[in-house]
Amino acid sequence: MPIKFINVSHIYSPKTPMRFDALKNINLDLDEKKFTALVGKTGSGKSTLINHINGLLHPTEGKVLAFDYVNSSNKKERTKNVKDLRKRIGLVFQFPEYQLFEETVEKDVAFGPRNFGIPQEEAIKQAHEALLQIGLDESFFTRSPFDLSGGEKRKVAIAGILAIHPDVLILDEPTAGLDPKAAEDTMELFKEINKSGVGIIFVTHDMNLVLEYAEEVVVMDEGEVAKQCSPEELFGEDLSKYSLQNPDIYRFALMMKEKGIDLKLDGLNDVNSLAKAIKESKK
Repeated sequence: MPIKFINVSHIYSPKTPMRFDALKNINLDLDEKKFTALVGKTGSGKSTLINHINGLLHPTEGKVLAFDYVNSSNKKERTKNVKDLRKRIGLVFQFPEYQLFEETVEKDVAFGPRNFGIPQEEAIKQAHEALLQIGLDESFFTRSPFDLSGGEKRKVAIAGILAIHPDVLILDEPTAGLDPKAAEDTMELFKEINKSGVGIIFVTHDMNLVLEYAEEVVVMDEGEVAKQCSPEELFGEDLSKYSLQNPDIYRFALMMKEKGIDLKLDGLNDVNSLAKAIKESKK
């Protein structure tokens, strides 16, 4: 079943001069198997929205349905046990490596399974499987997480969520602070995770990542869902109204069109498709 928002609003500091309407009557269905991007300017409601999915925040009005869990503004309607939900929907915060704390990598990754009642030996086994899945071999298991590179630390933090075997992985700016190579490696990892059957919902400001990896994109604007569509349906139009930019390939193509070149934007998703479109325009 999809993750469903029904008339969801969220107000910070209600009945005070600091009141802020972060979400405004959101109605949204998210496919729990897709690779979905959530975009919008700072303050548009992205982080508030994802924090409703696994019950970190409760709606001021409306409700969120995720698997068998109900997160409602009505306390009587809420599913009481959120632990099972947080096992099925893993949330990776921005800069998750700051939350590493154990003396070894394997112990840090095993913390999640142990927290869900998995015996120590099985938790370590699940930690090893998760580390291998993200590309960190046995040589990393007993190393201190604080001796790793920034990209490696990020992978360890992600492994800590994967070790609990979630159905959906929610990522808040997953490439923030990473160099281009580490960012590419991280996104390719999520692509493989998605192929294994885990849904991905990622918050990002990088439209190049949206174009390359997302199957669906949700645009947030002033606490509302402004658009839900495929990346190809979004890009090519004026995105300045959302304080967003088109991906580099589309920006280049649009500049060529402004110079009078009859360039078709349909199907643009990489340099090769851009080259093909340029070739076709010359005919």
